[in-house]
Amino acid sequence: MEDAMPHAISQRALQAFQLTVLTGSVSAAAEAMGRSQPAATRLLKELEENLGFHLFDRVRGRLQPTPEGLLLFQEVERSLIGLDRIAAVAGQIRKGRRGTLTLGVLPAATGILTPVMKRFTEERPGTAISLHAVPSEQVVQMVLKQECHLGLVSDATPLAGLRVERRYALGCLCIMPPGHALGGRAMVTPQDLDGERLVALSPATRIGRQLEAVLEQNGIAPLIQVETHLSQVVSDLVLAGTGIGLVDAVTAATHAARGGLSRPFSPAIGFGLVAVRAAETERPGVVAAFLALCDARFAPLVPAHQEKT
Repeated sequence: MEDAMPHAISQRALQAFQLTVLTGSVSAAAEAMGRSQPAATRLLKELEENLGFHLFDRVRGRLQPTPEGLLLFQEVERSLIGLDRIAAVAGQIRKGRRGTLTLGVLPAATGILTPVMKRFTEERPGTAISLHAVPSEQVVQMVLKQECHLGLVSDATPLAGLRVERRYALGCLCIMPPGHALGGRAMVTPQDLDGERLVALSPATRIGRQLEAVLEQNGIAPLIQVETHLSQVVSDLVLAGTGIGLVDAVTAATHAARGGLSRPFSPAIGFGLVAVRAAETERPGVVAAFLALCDARFAPLVPAHQEKT
């Protein structure tokens, strides 16, 4: 064959070549491809013309690759395996089973989301979660800059320029260690906290700020043993017997499942989460899947005594 500049090579032609080498027969290769033998023969002829060298010799009635054809076959094997891998990855991406879901979450909500993230990774083992626990205002900026797919912020946060996907009004409950005297109450009030050892959320958090105001209004002075900005830490310390605390409904439910006690608190202390994303972007499938798990987790935990708005 004369030297020539190779033209574009089709994947079909390479597949026909690969299968012919493996089977030793154009007819067998055509059958595997779901094509006629003449069609497979044309693909091989076009491939040879594009490449500028012969691919096969006929030996005792079977096609065997030429030395040049054998070198090409080794490269085609690597390339087509790579293409198969790319196709498989593309399918996983299409189904939302591969990649990274980036979340921006206010620190007080990280414990709330733990069971949701656990379920998400179980259902989508090919998708990683990148979690950024930062103040709500910083979460908003990350979402606006499209540095994260989804943000979960306090319901008191300004949301200009964002698309609100969900609002979860969770409310708060008082949590106690097993056997605590207040476990016999149907409702815990500020007066019940007078003199009690308290594991408190920091006044920098919305719950902590509201509780501090309620106690001050009622002239109640609990003994604050530990102050933290993480509701999960409150639950851990309460279970250890350090004191009692006030946390969101999701943490309270987890606390009760671990053997602790939880009771409604009056006056109601509001706590809500808002799920937001950039307004101008399409919602990825992984975001929809994550929100569905949040719905399933949070919806049953809105306190029954909480007034509807």
